[in-house]
Amino acid sequence: MEYDGANGAYMISKKFLIIAIVISVIGHMAVIALSSILEIGRNPNMDRAFTVHFEEQAETSDNAEKAHFKVPPEKPYNNPENKMEDTVELGNKNTKYYSYLKQLKKKVDRRWSYPTESYARKEKGISVIKFSITEEGMLVDSYLIASSGYDSLDREALRVIQSVGPLTPLPKSFNLSRLNIIAKFQYRLAD
Repeated sequence: MEYDGANGAYMISKKFLIIAIVISVIGHMAVIALSSILEIGRNPNMDRAFTVHFEEQAETSDNAEKAHFKVPPEKPYNNPENKMEDTVELGNKNTKYYSYLKQLKKKVDRRWSYPTESYARKEKGISVIKFSITEEGMLVDSYLIASSGYDSLDREALRVIQSVGPLTPLPKSFNLSRLNIIAKFQYRLAD
């Protein structure tokens, strides 16, 4: 900096100003180049090449195919106040639990993706998962009740459900000790 006695102020020399501008331009170019390199390693069409979404749940028989997963028996649940339990589909819009389910579905959607190896092998199908939430918001059960036919798709659906915690406690107005939820995960490739 130089002192300009006539104006009584310090002036930044042109050298420092040019150096600052050059550093800024180089920094911005480095960030752009790095983001381009990261994009090259990713399949840009992959986001548009498949869909994963919830659909209305069809009735599922108790004898549904179990894939290669052991289905644990329902755990006995201590219900000291004799509150009720209810079972609902995650995508159900016509239920008194809709606002709670909507928040839960958003959490699931953010974590759910098509497994890379399944995408590469063009695997598609529907995994149906049942899980339960206690009134305190604890996930007490999660298991496969109908397989997509592919272990990697079924594992991803289970992984997502088991990773959504912590869950919001059930609203007192539900008067439930436990809410059982059935979620249908559909993996399909775009044509």
